[in-house]
Amino acid sequence: MLEKDYCFHLEESPDVLRYYPQPKTYQLNSERLKNRSYTPDFEIHFRDGGKSFVEVKKDFSNLDEIYLHKLDVAEKEMMMDGYHFFRVDEVAIRTEPLLSNLKRLQRYRRSGLDNDGLLVTLKGAVPNPEILRDLVSNRAGIRTETIYRLIAEGKIKVDLTREEISLESEVSYA
Repeated sequence: MLEKDYCFHLEESPDVLRYYPQPKTYQLNSERLKNRSYTPDFEIHFRDGGKSFVEVKKDFSNLDEIYLHKLDVAEKEMMMDGYHFFRVDEVAIRTEPLLSNLKRLQRYRRSGLDNDGLLVTLKGAVPNPEILRDLVSNRAGIRTETIYRLIAEGKIKVDLTREEISLESEVSYA
């Protein structure tokens, strides 16, 4: 479930181009490890061309020393392959209200839909919105679902870390 929750963060990030679960297995050897395999949880490709592997754990401080050594050895191998390596824990993933907002917006994400025309119409009807209610009650007849889709696409900004999205949430155009 923790890895699934991390996917909500990946889906929301405008920097992430694509990602893959359980992408590659490394065979690791060191003075303390002999032929140990390690598979990171995710491979992430960023829009700027960078690539990373990610390991997701509930709490890295509770892992035994040999497992932490394995991660260190794997990180060196990944760097030689041109990847960065990140360790992401439950605290970072399950931060509220961010995670709840990401889950809520996920159902409005649809690839391939072009909402730019509706955004132009919305901007004409509500040129300077202050709160989400201003957009939802627009006189152009643009549905609430479409407005949430525009938020999910990053075309309308809402601070997802401040509070759960509501009609009183502050908004602005991106």
